[in-house]
Amino acid sequence: MKHVLRLLAVTSALLACSTSQAEDAPFDVNMHVEQGVGVVQLQAVADQVVLTDFKVNRGNCKSKLGGIYPLPLTFKFGQGVKIFAYSCAVKEVTLTTNQGDFRYTFR
Repeated sequence: MKHVLRLLAVTSALLACSTSQAEDAPFDVNMHVEQGVGVVQLQAVADQVVLTDFKVNRGNCKSKLGGIYPLPLTFKFGQGVKIFAYSCAVKEVTLTTNQGDFRYTFR
């Protein structure tokens, strides 16, 4: 039952999903669900950007980077990584980079 409720919460959050970001943000950020887990996909839109930290729902959501990547991570234009968010509906992701902090919200 918990799994079904979690899936419903994530799905409903995605149905009304909109992303807000600064025009000069170094990442495009999209969110979707894979096997009942919220996935935040980051893709660099700057020539070189260093991701030094991230928070999902202001640190209130259990999350991790896909693969075995220690921070900081350096990306070239077009490169990306996934953040997996467990047991929560993603409402906000904050990325700390060498170009500043950027907040992306999902409704």
